[in-house]
Amino acid sequence: MIPERMSPWEARLRLGKGWLLAIAAVLIGGLLGAGMTGYTQKISVFNLERIEVRGTKILTRAEVIEALDLPFTGTLFDLDLPALQDRIEGLAYVYGVRLGRTFPHTLFVDVVENRPLAYVAADEYFVLTAEGAALPLPHGRMELELPTIAGVDSALAALEAGTVAVHPQLQRLRSLLHTMAAAYPRILDELSELVVGPEGGVTLYLARTSTAVRLNAGDMEAGIALLDAFLTTIEGKRRLEDYAYIDLRYKRQIIVKERV
Repeated sequence: MIPERMSPWEARLRLGKGWLLAIAAVLIGGLLGAGMTGYTQKISVFNLERIEVRGTKILTRAEVIEALDLPFTGTLFDLDLPALQDRIEGLAYVYGVRLGRTFPHTLFVDVVENRPLAYVAADEYFVLTAEGAALPLPHGRMELELPTIAGVDSALAALEAGTVAVHPQLQRLRSLLHTMAAAYPRILDELSELVVGPEGGVTLYLARTSTAVRLNAGDMEAGIALLDAFLTTIEGKRRLEDYAYIDLRYKRQIIVKERV
């Protein structure tokens, strides 16, 4: 059967119908996609059901959750991660934080905390950190196993910004504790107290033996190295508790007083 010849007007009409059908298909597909996204959220496919807090040793999970201040209901898509990060970074002892979504139901919070080095006894107690921060006692208590720094100038007026950068004594002691942690951990493990004397010299008190170790204010790191060498020399022969004090203030000399 020979098809009828199509007039130009009929050809244009059929072409127009084809374009209309194509446009309608695109619109319907878009509406269905948007509707599907809304639908999946509506049926709780991505509801927030779990918060995973990682990296905390000083802060508690409850403190982090409270700082997030999240609503009781919502999806992972509803979370404003930059705003939540700002809230967590406002907590004491938080050095940095990273937040993210783990689908379908989890918000993770990775916390990097400041590293406490010592308590500082000034007008009141605070914590000196490895990063140079001066922070309040965690939970209002001395619950960390740290040595105590005493005898420094009253520092709190200079520490309102939470840093010890403007306090020379604490900066030097922070450096000394860094040296101990990196090179002389056995001395740091024994350390109970660092007391700054009137002339700026520092006396260490070792916890287990109550032995006093006197350091030269000009080069305390050299004194720590000398103490470590002395402990190695007497190992297996004498005990640290045999000495009431060890005086390392003099160059290339070790003066000791034996305990009665």
